[in-house]
Amino acid sequence: MKKTVSFFLALIMLVSCFAFAGSAIFGKEQADKTLRFGEDGKFKIMQIADIQDGFFLKALTEEFITAVLDMEKPDLVVLTGDNIGQGWGITYGAIKMNINNFMSLFQQRDIPVAIVFGNHDDQDNVLGKELQWKIYESYECFVGVADTEEMAGFGTYNIPVYSSADAEKKAFNLWFFDSQTYNHENDLGGYGAVEKDQIEWYIKTEKALTEENGGTPIPSFAFQHIIVPEVYGGSYKMIYRHLSEEELAALDTQRLDESRYRTFEDGKIYEIVGDESIYNDKYDVLWKDDIYVMPPEYIDDETFIGEDGGAPLYSNGQADALVDNGNVLGLAVGHDHVNCFVMPYRGMDIVQTPTGAFGSYGDENRGIRVIEIDEKDLSTYETDVIFFRDIFDVSDPLTANRIIASSTSSTFGEQVAAFFAVGYYKLAYALEKFISLIRLPV
Repeated sequence: MKKTVSFFLALIMLVSCFAFAGSAIFGKEQADKTLRFGEDGKFKIMQIADIQDGFFLKALTEEFITAVLDMEKPDLVVLTGDNIGQGWGITYGAIKMNINNFMSLFQQRDIPVAIVFGNHDDQDNVLGKELQWKIYESYECFVGVADTEEMAGFGTYNIPVYSSADAEKKAFNLWFFDSQTYNHENDLGGYGAVEKDQIEWYIKTEKALTEENGGTPIPSFAFQHIIVPEVYGGSYKMIYRHLSEEELAALDTQRLDESRYRTFEDGKIYEIVGDESIYNDKYDVLWKDDIYVMPPEYIDDETFIGEDGGAPLYSNGQADALVDNGNVLGLAVGHDHVNCFVMPYRGMDIVQTPTGAFGSYGDENRGIRVIEIDEKDLSTYETDVIFFRDIFDVSDPLTANRIIASSTSSTFGEQVAAFFAVGYYKLAYALEKFISLIRLPV
């Protein structure tokens, strides 16, 4: 049995290698990869976060992505990291098959694609980011630009979007950052952050673009996987501060000043440092052991918080650099699968997008973000999240059970039960359709 499995893995790897080599040697002439505003002056970006699947793309993920692609017809797709799942890339062939599962959807529709890497893309997989990048480059639809100089990580670059009226004018710019994996810069632990040399590259590149544009910064939008910690305190407001062990020991818990301290159900005591009137436990986040809350003015029908934010515990100053050195309208991220919001930070929006797939944890709010830029007014943008529930009837028992069977958030028992329920409803619906086609003689 082991020999048979090894043979098929070797065969997949061999075929993938020939396919990759063939595309490089015998491929078509290099396609024009210039991004440009359409004749209507619009440029539409579709952001998909955290596909994070295994050997095969989940059927529900494929159906959702293709439905939004065909409905929105974007000018560019941006995959914001964790594009493939951790540990599934056991061979080169397995990784290439994994990437092809979704890249083929864009290739078939001739839709340009750019990517950034997430913390799981190269984690426990045999290929690092640079070698995975080579696979993406084998697709004609891929417009990402390999690193032009030595920097931390891999996949930090920019792509201009040219004017619809002037073929030579760079009207808009798109920034892409590798937000790294885990923190190795200090002893704080947690996730990594965009590092100093990447920020220096951004400042230098933005300055060159501004000079090229006659001294006026080109409006832009940025993408990466992990959110910046500046969202806490800049957009989220700290409302409860974590007390140190020394501070807790000095407190008289029997005579606690309730106007200054709050005791939670788990017994933890926090100092009140913000306006409690805006507290809503549906929109609060624990970060660095302090509790932050989203102010109500940032909450709309596309806003939800399903998990504590996975930001780095430190900052190299990326968010401030984006604001101070350029004209960045927004920074769009993924990583936190069940969070969704748009919040300002010093005039730049921090745009959190939920997972748009079923390859990892999530809930009924899986969604794909659409960002539209209008050349007539580059000082702003429009954005909307298209949720799975907007396109598919999640109350339908067949769809509901397909979600349970596909979701890694379901228990094994729930998945098995849902698998049999899916079969039952497929058969029932097929019979119902068959019966409806029968025409009884009058």
